[in-house]
Amino acid sequence: MLNLIITMKLYIFAILLFIPSILHAEIPAMVKLGEDASKQTNVEHMSVNRFMLGMASTFSNKQQRETFKMLDNIEMIECKNSNYAPRLIERTMEIIKDVGAEHIGNHNDDKALNKLYAIRQGEVINELIIIVEAHAGGVAVVAMSGKIPINRLPEIATIKQ
Repeated sequence: MLNLIITMKLYIFAILLFIPSILHAEIPAMVKLGEDASKQTNVEHMSVNRFMLGMASTFSNKQQRETFKMLDNIEMIECKNSNYAPRLIERTMEIIKDVGAEHIGNHNDDKALNKLYAIRQGEVINELIIIVEAHAGGVAVVAMSGKIPINRLPEIATIKQ
């Protein structure tokens, strides 16, 4: 009987240890932002959960499959509304600040300026938020949850919408 009680306590303790990472598997404020933003004209929001990522990986090449395995959730907001775009960026930056994400870099290519923010534990990114400001106008916000080793971050750029 004592062994059963000890086993149950250990089981409950193990569950409690995982709760912070389970609750932190995605940023609820980003989901809410996407839902609110999609009420604007010329703004689209898409959520891609673990199941849909698994389906996408089925039809991907081997390297893409490995990239999809790192991810649990993706929130995408595409804004072609120039009046709403500054507010979208402002709200995204508020969320970034509230969750304590750190700026990890910028990437400027011929099409857009990409600003990357992350919540990480050591060398693993748990939450990645990317603000994409297109040179031709328009803004996109992408939030990814999962376990992304920093050295595999370039693979994220290869994911096609």
